[in-house]
Amino acid sequence: MNHYETIFIVDPDTPAADQEAIFEKLKSMIEKDGKLIMFDDWGNRKLAYEIQKKRQGRYVRLDYCGDGVLVAEIERTFRLDYRILKFMTVLLATNIDPDAMVPVEEEAAAAAVAEAPAEGQSAADVASGDAPETETTVTETTETESETEE
Repeated sequence: MNHYETIFIVDPDTPAADQEAIFEKLKSMIEKDGKLIMFDDWGNRKLAYEIQKKRQGRYVRLDYCGDGVLVAEIERTFRLDYRILKFMTVLLATNIDPDAMVPVEEEAAAAAVAEAPAEGQSAADVASGDAPETETTVTETTETESETEE
């Protein structure tokens, strides 16, 4: 299987129920023939230029594993749906194990747990850097005057 990333823009005038139907259809297509790693909804954003007389669009990023047939089917669906303004698919890696792919959301959650404040510290202390240090190793290096003059 290959690792792909697809970014697409949905017409912001599309009702929320229809947008959710589009998203569910894509998720089911990917789960049928591949593995969905991440569905990242960026929300409504201003477009760099007008597309079909629209100045805004809802950006969505799909991160998934599959083969070329899956990508062709997703892009065919985008071309047929008038509510999709633009789309782009990028091949990120080839011949990967989809079970080894860790969603970015899980990595972020693991990093948040690792950076959690120690017992007795508040989150504000950790964020401001005023928290007492539990263990610090300091190494000082001094130079003599004769070494610096050379």
